[in-house]
Amino acid sequence: MTTPPLSLRPARRGRVVIGIPARIVHGAADFSGPVDVTGRSAAELVPGTTYKEYLTAGHGICASQHVQLNASLLAFIAQ
Repeated sequence: MTTPPLSLRPARRGRVVIGIPARIVHGAADFSGPVDVTGRSAAELVPGTTYKEYLTAGHGICASQHVQLNASLLAFIAQ
């Protein structure tokens, strides 16, 4: 059995608490991973997370929205 990173610790019912700031990004036009069951629900499960949704981005958000995504992530890291 491996030891989890220091920023993670077990919580109730098998959930994991993330002890560092988290940012979840998702493209609303991602048809392979619908936003309601992936991005939005993940953001609800991680307390204190910030969620950014790109309305016109699909599954290849890193390529199609790279300028906006990089700017958003750099701003998040700078906080």
